[in-house]
Amino acid sequence: MQIQLPHAAEIGAALLGWRATNPVVDRMCIRYPEPHDALRHLGLSLLIQEKIDPAVGFLKAALALAPQETVLWNDLAGAFYRAGRQEEARAAQRTSLGLNVAQPQAWLLLASVESNLGEDAAAESDYLTALRLDPHLAEAAFGLGLIYFQRRRFTDSVKWLRQSIADGGHNMGLYVCLGQALFLLGDFAEAVAALETAVRFPACDSTVVEKLAQLRLIETCVRDGAEAAVAAYAEIAGAHARAIDAVTLTAFQFLSGFGYRAAAIKLGEWRLARNPGDTMQTYLLAALRSESLARAPDNYLVAYFDEFADTFESKLVDALNYRVPEKLHAMLAKSGRRFANVLDLGCGTGLCAPFLQQIGDRLTGVDLSRRMLEKASARALYSDLVEAEAGDFLDRVTDRFDLVVAADFVPYFGDLTALFEKTARVLKPGGLFAFNAETAERDFCILPSGRFAHATSYIDAAAAANFMVADLQHTMIRLEAAKPVDGVLVVLQRL
Repeated sequence: MQIQLPHAAEIGAALLGWRATNPVVDRMCIRYPEPHDALRHLGLSLLIQEKIDPAVGFLKAALALAPQETVLWNDLAGAFYRAGRQEEARAAQRTSLGLNVAQPQAWLLLASVESNLGEDAAAESDYLTALRLDPHLAEAAFGLGLIYFQRRRFTDSVKWLRQSIADGGHNMGLYVCLGQALFLLGDFAEAVAALETAVRFPACDSTVVEKLAQLRLIETCVRDGAEAAVAAYAEIAGAHARAIDAVTLTAFQFLSGFGYRAAAIKLGEWRLARNPGDTMQTYLLAALRSESLARAPDNYLVAYFDEFADTFESKLVDALNYRVPEKLHAMLAKSGRRFANVLDLGCGTGLCAPFLQQIGDRLTGVDLSRRMLEKASARALYSDLVEAEAGDFLDRVTDRFDLVVAADFVPYFGDLTALFEKTARVLKPGGLFAFNAETAERDFCILPSGRFAHATSYIDAAAAANFMVADLQHTMIRLEAAKPVDGVLVVLQRL
């Protein structure tokens, strides 16, 4: 985009008329003898009064008389920025930088504009350029910290947020973002310290207070145990406290995910004493204690997936960066085959369905959770949806399938022998079985998340009687406690 300016001759003539009819213009011209300088200050005065359009007009008029003045282009960019006219703001700021690249504040504004336009890579580059010109520009360090936080690069985010504070940055959002980034790195004590600063700002709201209470609960649980942690939460949250069962479930999950096993066990025991019939907590405590388990029990799976059906996709896809369905689809598409009869085992909300529809004809989904099946049904992509335990379904189904897909299903099984045998029974010779697994060093083991990890050598051995490995790729399965979970994507072919 190019900013259109009026002709200098027109502005020179018009200025005489403005001075004759408008005493404000006349006084400004007396105060600032250079015409472009007088017009600039008229524009800035109007900008302060939030009269954006007239301000833009005077700034353009000033530029018509002095198009090489970088400060005028910066002023115009700022006016466009305040008006929400981001494309024009970018064009004006780039023109200024084209005249003089050594302007850290100009790069800072350009970064903000690029960020508003959703062009984070460009914004990142602009912030870094501003910091090369002025290493102590706190606003640029803050902007970088926000970009890296949004990209889940929490270590980098903390580095730049702390740099911003060291260089004088001091606002509530800065400390809230720092606290959240530290929390997602498992540094609970430092996260609490950051949020304690945030809540001192007059603009602090109940959300920040309650977040501090949550973090204090987690941090206290590590140090002093569950009873003290719950008391600390109630004291800080006060009238903003949420239901303690939901709060302690979140705390338990984070303590488990970040490896605070002893504290997680104590909090899990406190939760189970409060609700002895909690099947999810019972199983997850068993997993934390590394009890001998062959698979996740049905009552846990039903309770877990029924409860989280409404938020399952946003959490898994958006928050945990889960991309297994599309990755498996890419592997299967390489075969060039189309599959007449497809089984989506543990179909959940149907995340795989849009991808399977591209390579398959009839699609059957199976899941234990009725609530998840309701979500899958709403997609209207399955020929049939069956509420059943996977093993029971595989035992009784009379259909034979060309493809079985089990996305994020195998991690709920430890011993895979029976699952592979049952799957082989329902597959036609040459049919494919595609799934993902989290990886372990030997055989299989239960993780604090309640999921199982498997060694690739174990998968090979368990499948050998009925399958050959058609494809295997190492990948990141998802995030756990803000860290990548290593795993494999596997395609087996029925012998």
